[in-house]
Amino acid sequence: MKMKKKLASVLTVIMLACSLPWQAQAAAPIVSNKPHKAPVATPPAVSEARPVKAVPEPAAVKADTAAKPAAAVKASKQAQPEKKAKKTAKKKSKKTKEKQSKVQVQQSNWRLKVAQQKLQVLGFSDERPSGRMTEATSTALKSFQKQHKLKADGKLNDATYHKLTWEAFAKEGIPKVKGKEIVSRAAKYKGVPYVFGGTTTKGFDCSGYVQYVFKDCKAKLPRLADEQALQGIFVTQKQLRPGDLVFFTTYAAGASHVGIYAGDGQFWSASSSKGVILSSLKDDYWKQRYYGARRVLITNGEVNK
Repeated sequence: MKMKKKLASVLTVIMLACSLPWQAQAAAPIVSNKPHKAPVATPPAVSEARPVKAVPEPAAVKADTAAKPAAAVKASKQAQPEKKAKKTAKKKSKKTKEKQSKVQVQQSNWRLKVAQQKLQVLGFSDERPSGRMTEATSTALKSFQKQHKLKADGKLNDATYHKLTWEAFAKEGIPKVKGKEIVSRAAKYKGVPYVFGGTTTKGFDCSGYVQYVFKDCKAKLPRLADEQALQGIFVTQKQLRPGDLVFFTTYAAGASHVGIYAGDGQFWSASSSKGVILSSLKDDYWKQRYYGARRVLITNGEVNK
């Protein structure tokens, strides 16, 4: 028994001695001829490395609005349509001003063109009427203004325009014939029936009657009412004198009826209902249809301003 125990202990010692080199070999590092790569460091978790920056959310913008008082938010909302309304109003006003300026330019160009025509008639210019102010037109206006003792600035003011139209009319209008003579001849044909297109004592239409009366006095006028309305110079009702022509809008737009002013608010004309008759400008029918008046007799004098 003792021998068996000794043998067992000897075997145990031998086995332990044999196992020690293997353990030492397992613990030693493995050597290789290949180059050794350094181990890649695994980055730490985001939460461990540094805190994540918060990404601003769209709600952050709303948060600023929410932070404002409710009244301020409402006011800003209300201010937006008001601003739009103001911008729209400004645009409209600009368009209106542009239209008005265009109209004014058109009117002034027309008036200037008429003035240029009158300057030609009076011999102050040989420039073709264009409706544009040129150096030649300005020079002609200065010469005309100096001759008629007006402010010689070369500009077409009201005084210059009225004087121009009168002086040109005085050269081109009907001379020597007096208004009383015209009225006397007009009354001579009282009761002559109305005939559309009539130009004789057998029957007159309105313009045919006026033309015939003036022809009786050796004065020429165009045949139609709208053509007669372009003769002479414009006068108001207050400026009317016997022998001036008065126009009305009746069956057609513009000057479609014409008569001869007789004085005291009355005029002679060939009416479609009663023929040649003396009527009043104050009658409702004629008052509502009054179109304007023209002076064609130079002897009736310059129009008062």
